Amino acid sequence: MMARKLLLSVLFLVGTTSFGFSQSEQLKDVFNNLAFYNQKHDLKFLAEAKKAIDKVIVTKSDSANLYKSIYRAVVYTTILSSDSANTLKMPDNFLSKTNIYVDTLLKRPKVFSYSSEVTYIKRNLANTYIRKGFADLQKNSYQSAITNFDKARNIVPGAENLSVYLAYATNKMGELNKSASYYDHLLENDRPGAEVILTAQRIYKTLGDTTKALIAIEKGRRIYPENKKLLYEQANIYNNKKDYEALRKLLETLIKVSPDDYDINFLAAVCYDHLNQQDQAEKYYKKAIQLNQSSYDPIFNLGILYMKKELASPDPSVQKYNTAINLLEKANQLNPNDPDFLRTLKLIYDKTGNTEQSNKISTQLNQIIN
Repeated sequence: MMARKLLLSVLFLVGTTSFGFSQSEQLKDVFNNLAFYNQKHDLKFLAEAKKAIDKVIVTKSDSANLYKSIYRAVVYTTILSSDSANTLKMPDNFLSKTNIYVDTLLKRPKVFSYSSEVTYIKRNLANTYIRKGFADLQKNSYQSAITNFDKARNIVPGAENLSVYLAYATNKMGELNKSASYYDHLLENDRPGAEVILTAQRIYKTLGDTTKALIAIEKGRRIYPENKKLLYEQANIYNNKKDYEALRKLLETLIKVSPDDYDINFLAAVCYDHLNQQDQAEKYYKKAIQLNQSSYDPIFNLGILYMKKELASPDPSVQKYNTAINLLEKANQLNPNDPDFLRTLKLIYDKTGNTEQSNKISTQLNQIIN
């Protein structure tokens, strides 16, 4: 649609150019066919426009004529932009030769007199390289995609979303530092997309820059306060930094957004556990177990939580000890070969005087270690 609007403006300018009627008359067939194409979108008119412009540029004198050269570039780049399937059977080097032609043309004196046409030519050429870059992405040819996107950027530096495409392709290539630099630029926008922010923070975290990852997520949360993915990533960063007080402030919103999400309930339980808010920790461990009864971590953690409560109690209850031990034994069934866990379970049996179970754990440990 943009190309059609620009073409209309180009055709309008033809009638008002200061180069006079005689030159416009020489290109009459070119203009007519461009106009027909604009109306009917039939590629045969572009083929006729090419024939017409090639007929009027034959000699060195014709090639030196800036007016004619400009409109040859208009026709050629319109074909490149419009005929993505190469229905007109242009040669394989048509794009590269047109690119060289345009590059030479833009260095000529007085080309600034054709600012609208130049804008149109450059945009057509850039769009062609962007389209080629997308085709490369579909074939997982990321280096070729980067090359084509770079060519588009050199032609139209401000082309929309080019930094997004380059960031994506370089990320796929594993060039994380280069990809991060593109995302740095994208995050300078007032409203970068949520997916841009999420990808940027993942790259920053991979590179070990947790601070930049958090800054990106916090910006995203200001723009998209209810976005679940952004909220969860922010919570994960606080959890990894062991900033449990900051994490606690997010929990109410997190749980409201996803009340039946196992990961969020377990994250909440761990956070409250570290903050020594045992009742809240117990509540969310239980909810996590309810949501995933085969998950080792909340079962083990809840067993440890109950055990800590009883060890700290002035009047420990055998029944509550047994509840804790039952949970820990269930965790052991889910993950029977974890030496660290078995040592913890043995310690508990030792403290409760259960020599028989302590000896069994010792035997199990010896079998694993040896």
